[in-house]
Parts: sequence; C-alpha cells; structure tokens
Amino acid sequence: MTYTVGDRKITIEKEQLSESDKELILAHSKLFKYCLNNSCYSFLLSLKKIIHLYTDIITIYSTLLRKVPHYDDVTLMTNRTKLNILKLEDDFNRLFGTKVEGEPRNKIDWEEKAYEHEVKKKCILCVESVHEVFDLILKNLNCIDIFFNSFDNLKKLLIPFLTNQTKSIYKSLAKASYLFKLTTIADEVSAIRDLSPAVLKQLRKIEKITSGIERESLILNTAFSTFDSSLQQYTNILLGKAILKRDVDMADCQLVKRRDICYQAAEHVVSIPLSEDQSSGVLMQALTKHLICGAFILAFLVTVILYRLFEVIFS
Repeated sequence: MTYTVGDRKITIEKEQLSESDKELILAHSKLFKYCLNNSCYSFLLSLKKIIHLYTDIITIYSTLLRKVPHYDDVTLMTNRTKLNILKLEDDFNRLFGTKVEGEPRNKIDWEEKAYEHEVKKKCILCVESVHEVFDLILKNLNCIDIFFNSFDNLKKLLIPFLTNQTKSIYKSLAKASYLFKLTTIADEVSAIRDLSPAVLKQLRKIEKITSGIERESLILNTAFSTFDSSLQQYTNILLGKAILKRDVDMADCQLVKRRDICYQAAEHVVSIPLSEDQSSGVLMQALTKHLICGAFILAFLVTVILYRLFEVIFS
C-alpha cells in the first residue's frame, strides 16, 4: 500500500527504509490512523448502501409473495426478514443520516476519532448486526429460489444470480469482522519517536488491516453497482411494463424510491398463479362463470318474453 504526503509517495512494505522515508513517516505518523479510520468509514457507507439495496429486494419479494396463495410459510419468513432489515436500515440512518447516496458531513470527525476505543467498536457492532441479518436473508433467499424455481410463472420474478452474490457479501462481512477485531497501535502512532523493527511490524499490521477493509469495501461496491442496475431494470420492466402496463420514470426506479412502484404494482394484482397453465385455468374459470351468468340472464329474458307473448295471444 502506498501513502502520499504532498508530492512524496512512501511505502513501508520494503524491508529497508531510507532515512528520508523514516523522517517523513515520523513527521506524519498520524497518517496511518487517518487512513485506517477513513477506510472504516468508507466501508460502513458501502455497507449502508447494501442495506438499502437489500431492503428494496426483500420488500419486493415480500410484497409479491403476499399475492401467491397457499404458501404462507415462505411469505411469513420473508416478512420477518423484511422487519429485521428495516430495523437495521433505520439504525444505519440514525448513525449516518437518511441520505442514500454520497457522504454525510461528519467524515472529517471520523478521521480524528480514537480507533481502538471508538471507531473499531462501532464497526464491530455494525458488521456483526449486518452479518446476523444477512444470515437470515441468505436462508430466506435459498427458500425463495427453491420455491420460485419449482413453478414456471414464478421463475420470472427471481432476480438473477442474487443468492450467489449474497453469499459473497456474507463472506465479506465475516472477513471484515475478523479485520476489525485485530488489535493495533493506531491510537499511539503520534507518539512514535523511532521506527524500530517492532514498531514497523505494527505499522505494517495497520497497513494490512487498512488495505483489507478497502478490499471488502470494493466487494460491497461491486455488488451494489451490479444489482442496483439490475433492480432498476426489474422495476421498470417487470413491475412497470408487465404489471402496471406503463413506462416507469427511471427516477422512480432508483434506490428506496422503487418500493413505491412495488406497492403500486401489488395493488394491480389480485393473485399470482404458480404456472402459465394455472393462469390459463384461472382465466377459463372466470370465462366459464361469465358464460354461465350470461346463459341464466338470457334464459330469464326469454322466459319473460314468452310470458308476455302468452299474455298477448290469450288475453
């Protein structure tokens, strides 16, 4: 990992450091804590976006499942998952604000915070909470995959490759949790007066933690970019054109906002049949009912007409 100080770039990975590098490191030793805190902050913001994304996904699935009759076990499981991730989303909004894109104003404050006694504790609490909820999400998505793949009409409602990507996020959270639990000298770097082998070893440890957290942030950001775009198309094509029978403004297909489109689509659907055959069967049953009602009405009218003719002829 390379650190930039003014027009100088330094790295502590190499075994031997020049005297000028050592002087620069000692003069700017706080840089290690700042970079670590900043990577933690960026990771949590990436995690917040992932939470918004999965709240959208679980909200869509739970809303559609309520339209599938006779499968209350999967529906109830998804509703419970939805309640858990909504609570998690609310917690992150309290911590970082309700803004879903961009960075909140308190980023500079985070760089100055004590790592071991504040930043680290918050990160562990956040990551473990999210990891616990994602355990539920992963189990829920596995059940939905098995259920939806069993019926041709429900397969169309699945978000492609979502379960595999969720497994990747779940593993990333476990790696991040491990990194946050490592002990560092981040809060003591400003007091360093000599770059002894022991001190350099600790600085390299901070560097590895920082680069590791940045790597996990990249995994989260990649997952977000992939499935946010996919969900925009899902909202526009499936919920908009297929169900609402209209084009949806792409601004309404964005993060969080698309939940409203999901609710609107649900209002237009009485029930979702399991298969195309069942869908045709439902239509035939409805048509048969209409035909029977029409036949009764026609028979009634004929009876009335014949009765009137009988009265006219024999009166």
